[in-house]
Amino acid sequence: MKKRALLLAVAAATVTSAAFATPQTQWQEGQWQVDLGAWNTEASVNYDKLDGEGGDGTTNDKWNFTGGLTYGLNDKWAVQYNYYGLKTKGSSETDGLGTDGNAQEVNALYSINKNFAAYAGYNRIKNKFTSDDISESLTNNVAQIGIIGKAPLTDKLDVYGKAAIGTKNTTIWEAGLGYSITPDLDVSAGYRYVNTKFVDKGYYDAADDANISYKGFIAGLSYRFGADRDEAPAPQPAAPVYRPQPQPQAAPVVQQAPVRNDYYLESVHFGFDEDQPLSTEQSKLDHFVQVAKANPTHTFKLVGNTDSRGTDGYNNALSQRRVDNVAAYAQSQGVPASQLVLNYKGENDPVASNDSDQGRADNRRVDIWENK
Repeated sequence: MKKRALLLAVAAATVTSAAFATPQTQWQEGQWQVDLGAWNTEASVNYDKLDGEGGDGTTNDKWNFTGGLTYGLNDKWAVQYNYYGLKTKGSSETDGLGTDGNAQEVNALYSINKNFAAYAGYNRIKNKFTSDDISESLTNNVAQIGIIGKAPLTDKLDVYGKAAIGTKNTTIWEAGLGYSITPDLDVSAGYRYVNTKFVDKGYYDAADDANISYKGFIAGLSYRFGADRDEAPAPQPAAPVYRPQPQPQAAPVVQQAPVRNDYYLESVHFGFDEDQPLSTEQSKLDHFVQVAKANPTHTFKLVGNTDSRGTDGYNNALSQRRVDNVAAYAQSQGVPASQLVLNYKGENDPVASNDSDQGRADNRRVDIWENK
């Protein structure tokens, strides 16, 4: 009965993670992400710290609904609401007592770079403990901070990890894999573990402070929509204007300036979702710098491109970052900005089919043209 009373007094608080499917580390202004998933949760507590009798009290696992909604404020900041069910089944170890509650949180997220994002927020946990003849609800409020990391294993497969700390002695980690079905639709699978304050020493005669853990397999699906994809308006034909015809005059003799043209020089290539050139492209960058410094009267057009994966808005921004980084390298080596003309085409100027890995690799590039 002592164990039963202590379980009834649980004041657990969990820190939830920043997304339920493959976690995003970058956002677009105006973009929404909807997350739906399930978490196969069990809860356990260490009785050694409760009554000195030893052993772990572990409930039986149960599938819980998870859901979330994220909105991109700009390319660095997003806001997010998440929901977790916290239901588990009673077991013989817990005298038939299970949990029946939920966690709701609001986070602000910040993109550090394409591989990492940080978040902070507020988490309200309602833990309801029930058996055939007992029901009691307890609510905890948790302040939390965390970090998200992910890296591509292939063009479509990511590995991700999340870690966080919060008040109520709370820690969390989650790790798993995410698979991109389309540029806007992901699925993921992983394992999630949360450890947080259970009771303070002396509460219901507890022998010491104690924590409780929630853990289990988690899977989910994410869908993104609504990003800004503004396109430049088509130029409108100018209204006809009447102008009187000038009287014929003798044409002055004008010295014609030599005609200058663009000549292809190099294509610098990039990895998937990368804005820094591949290490194998260093010789091309150095050749470009050498030619530019040897011809100070020539200008050089840098044109950024991507493959077809991702939204138009994201690919336009990615192609711009690629060009900016190539230009920044050239300037760091002594090429003046006045020699550089920057242009960005996103996915709209492929040189190969986007239906193959090699074709997509050929399209991830910055073309360099010399005007002379």
